[in-house]
Amino acid sequence: MPKKMTVALALCAALALSGCSSTQAQMPQDQTHKKAAEATASPSPSESARQLTTAEVATTAGAVLATELGFPNSAKIQGKDLEALATPPTDTLKDIVVLPAQCSAPINDLNWSPVQLGTEAARTDFTNANQSITGSVEVAKLGANGAAAVDSHNKNVRTIVEQCKSAKLNGMDYTETLKFSDPKVDSVDSALYYSRDGQYAQNSLVLIKKTKQYAVMVSFVAGSSLADEKFNKVATSVMDAAIAQLP
Repeated sequence: MPKKMTVALALCAALALSGCSSTQAQMPQDQTHKKAAEATASPSPSESARQLTTAEVATTAGAVLATELGFPNSAKIQGKDLEALATPPTDTLKDIVVLPAQCSAPINDLNWSPVQLGTEAARTDFTNANQSITGSVEVAKLGANGAAAVDSHNKNVRTIVEQCKSAKLNGMDYTETLKFSDPKVDSVDSALYYSRDGQYAQNSLVLIKKTKQYAVMVSFVAGSSLADEKFNKVATSVMDAAIAQLP
């Protein structure tokens, strides 16, 4: 991710629903895995009239279950916002030195998410009442080369867990340490828990699972620790609800 953050405290991505600052330090994955969901979304008349895509049905099902699990505020990411997320960020580690150096490429790949496959895709974000935790469910059709892209990303995640348990990012005007671990979620293809220190400390949990035709990602971000089995259960339950709607 670019060194400069386009995200405000409310966990927004490149296209936040809340006000954003372009002067905050950023690290990989903030842009693709975080976005504020500040209010309960309601479909526009045009959305109600058209038939939802399979990906949209799946993310809606995940968000509905998230509501039952304590995350009642949701927002569908669509239109130009979704298009922006589908564009892979560039120069994500420009002017940043990653130590150990071999961790640079896999950490940079944390910017990836299923929407970037460029196929049928949908994403819904959700928060709890206090908005101290933001979650998201993202679904995209694999298409011709999608399975290989997902496998490549998952391989990088395994590299991070095995070889980059602690990595330092040194920029021109900031430094921070990333700590990675395996949250031990056996029912998914890829699972990563990580924390960052520094002025904009945060914790993230990211799960990815591939079906025959789709890729599903469920993630949570928070200022406090997410290293609790209950968050794993919430994330896997949301994922299972989404996958249940897929062919």
